[in-house]
Amino acid sequence: MGIFKFLKKEKKKSSKEVNLPFVTRTENVNKTLTEFANKNNIPLSSLDFELLSYSTYIKIGTADFIEADEETIHLIHKEEFLLNPENEIKQSYEIKIKRYELLDDFELIGDMVVNKNFTEAKFIIGNQSLLLYNEKLEERIIDELNKKKLRNGLLINLFDEKMRKDVEKFIAKIRVLGELEDDYEVLLCKGIEPVKHIEGKIILHFKKNKETIKKKLLYPVRKGEILIEIIKPKEGRNGRDCRGKAIIENQPKEFEIPQIEFDKKSIEKKEDNLGIYYIALKDGYIYKDSGVYYIEDEMKVKQINLKTGDVVGAENSDVKLEVREKDVLKEAIADNMVVETTELIVRGNVGNSAKVKAKKLEIHGQTHKKSKIFARNAEINIHKGILKAKEARINRLEGGRVIADKVVVSQAIGGEIIAKEVRINTLGSHLKVYALNLIEITNLVGQENLLSISPEKVLGDEVNISVLEKKLKEIEQNISIKFREYKKRRETILRNRSGIEELKKLYLENKKKGLKTSQNIIKKIKEFEIYKNKFLELKSEIEELKRDKEIILHDIDSVQNSAYLAKIISYSPWREFNRIEFDLIEPPVKLTYDTKGNEGICGFKLKDLGDDFKIVKIKVEDDIGS
Repeated sequence: MGIFKFLKKEKKKSSKEVNLPFVTRTENVNKTLTEFANKNNIPLSSLDFELLSYSTYIKIGTADFIEADEETIHLIHKEEFLLNPENEIKQSYEIKIKRYELLDDFELIGDMVVNKNFTEAKFIIGNQSLLLYNEKLEERIIDELNKKKLRNGLLINLFDEKMRKDVEKFIAKIRVLGELEDDYEVLLCKGIEPVKHIEGKIILHFKKNKETIKKKLLYPVRKGEILIEIIKPKEGRNGRDCRGKAIIENQPKEFEIPQIEFDKKSIEKKEDNLGIYYIALKDGYIYKDSGVYYIEDEMKVKQINLKTGDVVGAENSDVKLEVREKDVLKEAIADNMVVETTELIVRGNVGNSAKVKAKKLEIHGQTHKKSKIFARNAEINIHKGILKAKEARINRLEGGRVIADKVVVSQAIGGEIIAKEVRINTLGSHLKVYALNLIEITNLVGQENLLSISPEKVLGDEVNISVLEKKLKEIEQNISIKFREYKKRRETILRNRSGIEELKKLYLENKKKGLKTSQNIIKKIKEFEIYKNKFLELKSEIEELKRDKEIILHDIDSVQNSAYLAKIISYSPWREFNRIEFDLIEPPVKLTYDTKGNEGICGFKLKDLGDDFKIVKIKVEDDIGS
């Protein structure tokens, strides 16, 4: 008996400590609930509350807070009051804290969504909510939404005109449907979002994303490009969040709109409420002369060096640049400089580690051995560096490297050429030439040259026979697999076609008479159509694979045949100690012939002897193998 009394006494003591329900007044409901839960050592989730009453207070300017009545409450809805940061709003709430109880007929489940400025809050009512329709449902939902707002520090019955409208629409749906099919969004409150101010500034767009560590004076631009933009300053606007707090927006600094002088033939000016824009009327280089901006599509400069900076970004524009420095002891394009333009004329030399890129290129001086040149069409006086081009004409090749489709060299003294066709007027010594179709020499005066027909060296990654053959094998295997499946399906279709035709005929007759056809018959017709469509797909796939196979076979034959059709020709007598080479890909054979000096004027080609290949001499006049 004593034990039972002890337990009863303990239970009563625990209830007294929690002291529920508990009535209090607060300006921060969530803080009060949290403190109450911590003080009584109970989970916050086990607590609920009931709003008994609330009061709204406003403060105008430096005056004290007053309780808003019917005469003053209208001020809160005026933008003039809300945008003034000196005015304040707050609320106090009388609440009854109680234990949370799960009800049998009402549970509002969903997610609260509040933006970063607390100027807008939404509640997404989940379709798993328990909301049985009755006359009190609307007010129960309003009360519950207000409680959620209070837990998040949001004011109630302010900035929430749309909340009631959204709930009314929601109740109308519940009344008709009886339940919620999809999630439903309710706008809980909407304050005034602040408007960011705009600082006035000038943006030189022609410099944007074109900066390097070096100073630049020449900037390529494109027609229609915004060169300069002046952003006009614009005042911001304060805001007010759903907690009643003012959001103060800073105002722009003083800014005087600059006057920009420009050439009206190449640049146009446009203006709107946001800014002033200076726009290029043509491709070219923008530069400033005596305070005036110009665009020229043809520019002449003395040098490209650290003073001018790199010239980049114009390789796809229609512009021309001429570098006039032609002193043999100086560099027109200095060491480590980068020049990219559409058409480039360099009257002098290109320096160490300089990089030049153009569609059309002329270099009247010489290139340094560590320079890199890229062009579609290049003409170079003396070349010692690296050149990659579509077509290249070189007056004198001195140890440089050339990679192109077509190369014409007036005089070659060492170096390397990799191209489909190579023509050399005067060939000295120590040059390596790798060609695909033709090596042609007008005057051979040197020794120890390598003249090679090498498809693999020239084409490189463009055509890899081993890769192509592997791909060809995969295609042939794929064709074989698909053809077996195709043949199997064709036999099945031929075997069942007449029966399916009879079923189709029956279906059409029933349809004409208004009779229903058995679902089993319809199912068989549909399955047959799906089976037949797959058969037709297989046929198309096989045909596509066969086309791919033909393309690959053609590519392999083209590469292999190029060596058989290629020629190495000299229009002057051959000198001794020059190596002729034919490098076959398939079969992988390298054939060489070292000249003796007694060959005379002739050419060389590859001859297929059936089981073997041989380098043979050909007459230059009629190109008939001897």
